[in-house]
Amino acid sequence: IVSGFGGALFVYLNRKIVQFMRRQKTINRFLMKKRLLFPALVTLLISTLTFPPGFGQFMAGQLTQKDTLVTLFDNQTWTKQGLNDEFEYLGILEAWHHPRSNVFVTLIVFILMKFWMSALATTIPVPCGAFMPVFVIGAAFGRLVGESMAAWFPDGIHTNSNTYRIVPGGYAVVGAAALSGAVTHTVSTSVIVFELTGQISHILPVMIAVILANAVAQSLQPSLYDSIIRIKKLPYLPELGWGHHEKYNVRVEDIMVRDIRYVTLNCKYRDLQHVLQSTRMKSLPLVESAESMILLGSIDRAQVGALLSHQLSPQRRLQALRQKAVAEDGH
Repeated sequence: IVSGFGGALFVYLNRKIVQFMRRQKTINRFLMKKRLLFPALVTLLISTLTFPPGFGQFMAGQLTQKDTLVTLFDNQTWTKQGLNDEFEYLGILEAWHHPRSNVFVTLIVFILMKFWMSALATTIPVPCGAFMPVFVIGAAFGRLVGESMAAWFPDGIHTNSNTYRIVPGGYAVVGAAALSGAVTHTVSTSVIVFELTGQISHILPVMIAVILANAVAQSLQPSLYDSIIRIKKLPYLPELGWGHHEKYNVRVEDIMVRDIRYVTLNCKYRDLQHVLQSTRMKSLPLVESAESMILLGSIDRAQVGALLSHQLSPQRRLQALRQKAVAEDGH
């Protein structure tokens, strides 16, 4: 549920950043002339904040996105009874250990900083991915919940003489699938998680988390991709919503226009002129014949007009008259 609210907030923040940039006419005109300046400024800002010797040391800034995901999915528990000194950080795991703070502070700072930086980075006019940054943020949130559970229940959860050990890496898997599914409004993220981890032992919690996160996010915001389509004012199919399920039974034949002017392969000049004068369609369907009505393609109205003007130009008419006169003289 929290991942659902987080996914909706991510989409909302991304849209608000784009709308703010577009409302500032001066900045918008300047960036239109200097298209690479905005990506350069965003890159400089994010690189400065994540610089490992600087503020990046509090958010594992020295790790790549792949290494970050590998460490978040690690099966070991980083905290024992809430004290990070009881765990020995080896290899790339050392990036999450800081002498001035514990792993909880590092994870919280990582989530907050990566959240708004990823929302900002996806607004630059450069092809970039939005799925993996959200996936990593979800894994960090799941890891935070898992480490908290491990601190609260250091000996595991005891039920019916059975002890279930807390595995924070499993929580990270569930969190990654839930947040990425909430942002994209897809359930296929659970399948991606199964393929990424190579096992399906967490299939039940992953599916439940993804479905709940999708339900919450869909009731609040559109998906990230639908939001981008709306911002760019591109054509899209609107969501029908919860109270319009009967509209799913509407077929194309119920709303299609049947009386459409068309062009056949053997149509004459008079037929073409009639079609052009009787309709204002920008594109005309091309069929094999009026009997078969087999669709072969379409042709633009402007192209038909240009072809007619070329074929019936004064030069072509004079050429046809000369050829006719030569043929009559030959007889």
